[in-house]
Amino acid sequence: VGVVLREGERRERGARGDMELRPLVVRTGTVKEAAGSAYLEMGRTKVLVSVHGPRPDPRAAHFSNTGRVECTVKVAAFGGASDVDEHERQMPPLLAAAIEAAVNLNRFPKSVVAVSVLVLEMDGDATSAAITCSSLALADACIEMFDLVGACAVVKKGEGQLVVDPEGDEMVGRPTALLAVMPSRGEVTLLNHSGEMAVEELQQAVSVGMD
Repeated sequence: VGVVLREGERRERGARGDMELRPLVVRTGTVKEAAGSAYLEMGRTKVLVSVHGPRPDPRAAHFSNTGRVECTVKVAAFGGASDVDEHERQMPPLLAAAIEAAVNLNRFPKSVVAVSVLVLEMDGDATSAAITCSSLALADACIEMFDLVGACAVVKKGEGQLVVDPEGDEMVGRPTALLAVMPSRGEVTLLNHSGEMAVEELQQAVSVGMD
């Protein structure tokens, strides 16, 4: 299934407003060998996610009442990322925290669902793209969820200036808040921020991100 959720030419920030998202394209069922899969483009950022399982968890205790979600991230060498190893190390725990809260883990005790993310191209924020795409891939795999998860990043670009969905080098050296939510339930599954933000600025970033 292919869905264009937002259409438009690829425009640089100067041609789109601070609160305007990049063009978004989503397709599900893109990897036949996987239980579920999804492909997502946010501007020039491109992410492919495959889901496998549930399957027996070798790390589980003798018996566990809940399952778990295991996330791995690979960044293509040609994808434009400046530090591939850092992204592959930092993204999986954020991804797992964001989507695991939306999965009904009680449905597959002593089992694991593997979520594999391949970042084909990175231009600005890719973590939120990976979170959103992973949620869609889990749904495509018929994994029972409480809700889908959507995510976005909000950057403090200047004094009193917040920018949604950063691209290019807009995140470099700037305070950033990453927010993941279950929209139908109005619940935040992840809030991660880096850099210095006043409490009021962080609250505004959360409000903007949820909108």
